[in-house]
Amino acid sequence: MSKTMVEQEGLLSPSQAGLILDVSARRVSELMELGKLTRFDFLGRTYVSSREVAARREMDLKAGRPARGTMAKAKMTLKAVAQMDVAQLAVIATNEPPKSKKK
Repeated sequence: MSKTMVEQEGLLSPSQAGLILDVSARRVSELMELGKLTRFDFLGRTYVSSREVAARREMDLKAGRPARGTMAKAKMTLKAVAQMDVAQLAVIATNEPPKSKKK
């Protein structure tokens, strides 16, 4: 067993790390590219440290961006509306709510 494997308390494939972190294998690869997880190449395969994966799991990071506040949501909505073209506005203006079917 190599010294590196002992220091890292074992190595995991990106798929295995993804299962532990509840993310995709691609996200684990992105975390390696960002330097959040250390990449180990062993016998032509890529692995990550079990110790680092466990530490990241303990951090209990939430996926995605933090929730926006009310003002930030309003500002984002206004920016989105400002970027709409005439065709989009016409569809919104002429869109009627669906009529309920009478039984």
